[in-house]
Amino acid sequence: MAPRFHDLKVTSIERQTPEAVAIAFEIPADQVEAFAFTPGQYLTLATEIDGKEARRSYSICSAPGDPYLRVGVKKVADGRFSTFVNDVLSVGDTIRVMPPQGRFTALKGERHDYLLFAAGSGITPMLSIARTVLAHEPDSTITLVYGNRSTETIMFLEELNDLKDRYMGRFTLIHLLSRETQDVDILNGRIELRASANSPMAASSSPPPWMACSCAAPAR
Repeated sequence: MAPRFHDLKVTSIERQTPEAVAIAFEIPADQVEAFAFTPGQYLTLATEIDGKEARRSYSICSAPGDPYLRVGVKKVADGRFSTFVNDVLSVGDTIRVMPPQGRFTALKGERHDYLLFAAGSGITPMLSIARTVLAHEPDSTITLVYGNRSTETIMFLEELNDLKDRYMGRFTLIHLLSRETQDVDILNGRIELRASANSPMAASSSPPPWMACSCAAPAR
């Protein structure tokens, strides 16, 4: 049976940056199974804006077992849906939400060295993956390289710092900033990934890390 939309109540809206919020949905007891998810999956949201239906998909930033289902939404220029969520949506409102979908998911259960790259709101699936791996794979490590314009545009900064403090030695967090100068030159600039057969990773004789990249596309 094809997935269908469910009406979910907004239980909280947390301002992450001047341009982004995290919104949490309450999952009714009879829909818990339908909204079970794997870290890295996304939700499709739908609502009426100016008399027309609008739909957009956003990655889940919760970890399985959290009491609420959360997504992060960054406002973009001329983005009808993202502007609505950031400026109009209120706690207690209802939005139509489709059950989780997507195959951008993490391995789980075995030992891995994870190398994660994220830029901007692309952090949302990475936060879910990182939290789940660190909690359920006690021998795994994670290195997260996260690119933003400046410190004030970093989404989930407090949560990421909490993870770094809680899992010292297993979680390495590297911030790259393109419009704010940091003390270490190599940390200034943007994330640029170029696959090459001659790269150190490709030439390594040891098992490669589980690597994932998430650079958010404009969500309007």
